[in-house]
Amino acid sequence: MAEANPRQAKLTLPSLRKAAAPREDNGQLDSSALFRGNREIRIRHNDETYRLTITKLGKLILTK
Repeated sequence: MAEANPRQAKLTLPSLRKAAAPREDNGQLDSSALFRGNREIRIRHNDETYRLTITKLGKLILTK
């Protein structure tokens, strides 16, 4: 796998738990807790990698 772009963050389960520590009972997370200053993150789900990206207009795009 190629080196990650410095603007990207690869989340692992332990880092996700740490980033998402202030969590409410309704299961919502603030996007800033996930992105931590990055514009893109990679999410592993069922042996697939997805990219979650913040656009210039502040929208979220999930791609496989």
